[in-house]
Amino acid sequence: MKPALALAFFFAGTALMMLFYGQELLLLGLMSASVLACLAIDNWKNTKMFLLAMLVGGTCENIAVMLGAWHYSNAGYLFAPLWLPVGWGMSVVLLEEAFSKDAHLPKFSKRALAMAFGGTAVTATYFSSELGVVAGFAAVTAILFYTGYYQRSEIRMGLFAALFGTAMETACIMAGNWHYSAAMFGTPLWLPLCWFNAFLIMRRIAR
Repeated sequence: MKPALALAFFFAGTALMMLFYGQELLLLGLMSASVLACLAIDNWKNTKMFLLAMLVGGTCENIAVMLGAWHYSNAGYLFAPLWLPVGWGMSVVLLEEAFSKDAHLPKFSKRALAMAFGGTAVTATYFSSELGVVAGFAAVTAILFYTGYYQRSEIRMGLFAALFGTAMETACIMAGNWHYSAAMFGTPLWLPLCWFNAFLIMRRIAR
């Protein structure tokens, strides 16, 4: 998929979440239809990545909401809305298609799976200390680069994931879709680092 098309799908998904979050099942249907179109364009090559990102991302999100780190305006069946796992899977696929050119291609990592759930639990437990979570994410990011777990060629795509992920969330927060329990400016200061790490970690899971 061409990067411009991937970003178009990303913006379209953001618009759907802003406009239809009050109708959980309708939004689930609209996002599912968008995913089918997105995967079909590339002859379903990203199906495995989508499904794994949907499963892991959706599970982590429900854990964080259950622990009180943030809340959705309309979630009638689980802690997070039913469309949320679909959004996770779609985001990972689209960011990969948009920004992975010339970047390191990682293999599946059990450590990444442990970090995904461990990081979720720690963030959701200490969310009230916004600056503390920022410092924690910064330290983990530095360590993962220093030890070679992250590669320098992934910095660009991680930064773009941080930018677009944070922008998407900020737009949805302003629209009223969800809100964070502790955020001085509505959007938590740690969110860009969270997206940076979540995306690079998910690349090591959804393979």
